[in-house]
Amino acid sequence: MRNIMRYASNRVAVLGLLGICLALAACASPEVDELPPPATPTIAEYRLVSGDRVAVTVFGHKELSAIVDIADDGMLELPLVGKIEARGKTALGLRALVTEVVDRNYVIDPKVDIVIARYQPFYVLGEVNTPGSYDFMLGLNMRKAVAEAGGFTRRAAKTQVQLTRRTEHGQTVRDVSLDTAVFPGDVIEIKRRWF
Repeated sequence: MRNIMRYASNRVAVLGLLGICLALAACASPEVDELPPPATPTIAEYRLVSGDRVAVTVFGHKELSAIVDIADDGMLELPLVGKIEARGKTALGLRALVTEVVDRNYVIDPKVDIVIARYQPFYVLGEVNTPGSYDFMLGLNMRKAVAEAGGFTRRAAKTQVQLTRRTEHGQTVRDVSLDTAVFPGDVIEIKRRWF
């Protein structure tokens, strides 16, 4: 009889503990199980792609300086220097590579500067008055991007903004706020409200 009582008591304790665990799980925020959004890179970490335009300046040597576009094959062609792989590099990484090539072949200890003169465009789709591609500018956020695209249509769901961004780890798609920063190549889609 004692064994039966002990078994019943243990079973009640286990069921009680299970009930507490379930209650805590029900009270927990649903965001706990979600993966954190991908980290947003800074402009200094921006990796060059085909279509970007860069200004390469070798101080004191105009014949080695130029403003050039990155070709479809990811190469950058500089006068006298020739082709250099630019795709996937940051502006600082490209500066280090150009400095190395110029130092090895033309000028001892060159002073090189790289400025991104034009970024690839960003795109605004969905419920805006003039969807399409737009020139990127520093300091851009979703709100300003929508303004560039003529503002929201009357059917726009202003809180449902979807961002598609390519990163070095692949493409990410997520819902964002109007204060989220825009980067070159971003695709912004404004959803339609139904009521």
